[in-house]
Amino acid sequence: MASFKTHISFGIALGVAAVMATAVFSLAPTHDVSLYAFVALAAIVGAILPDMDSDTGLPVTVTFGSLTLVSGEVSLLYALKHLPHDSWQCYAVPVISMLIAWFVVGGLFKKFTVHRGMAHSIPAALVAGLVTFFATTHAGHADWDAFLMSLAMTAGYLLHLILDEINSAVNFHGTPFVPNAALGSALKLTSKSTGANIVVYGALLVTIFLNFEKFSALFAELAKATASH
Repeated sequence: MASFKTHISFGIALGVAAVMATAVFSLAPTHDVSLYAFVALAAIVGAILPDMDSDTGLPVTVTFGSLTLVSGEVSLLYALKHLPHDSWQCYAVPVISMLIAWFVVGGLFKKFTVHRGMAHSIPAALVAGLVTFFATTHAGHADWDAFLMSLAMTAGYLLHLILDEINSAVNFHGTPFVPNAALGSALKLTSKSTGANIVVYGALLVTIFLNFEKFSALFAELAKATASH
């Protein structure tokens, strides 16, 4: 697999490219600086997210550290929108969310996942994007802004998988085009674990259902705008 340094470097490059594309093609009509920051962050987090199935080391620490911070940010935005600003719950919600992300979600992943399992798969990349869309829309972001962030997340995730596959095309002696045993273990649709397959595809169906109404309205609006041009 590609090194963590490679993943984070390409993730940053993708984040910069995503921001440039958003600005150049006027994908964000409001030109909100915070949106550019969120798009870049989504691409970077996506580029390291598949390594959440690593039990130890820097990748899992940075991955779940990033997820914890993002969870706190989304929860804080949600709390500020729905709770009184002078209420203690407004600030307890993001703290509890961060603790759950780090200790509960992180602990479960370490216990029940194996490296290069279904976390390294195309459906997992789609789930990451759909979860991003659901979380950001419910945190108060506009649907189109949330879509851009979810797209950046999915692109970063897929970039990670592609880099792992490219690295797997080189064997342990560094000879290109003589693949090592890891080839095909990242950019895949299923794993050897039936349980993991059921969980990931189940999550995919659930997140599609949760986002279906907003996605339908968004794509209908895009189709209408395209037809008018």
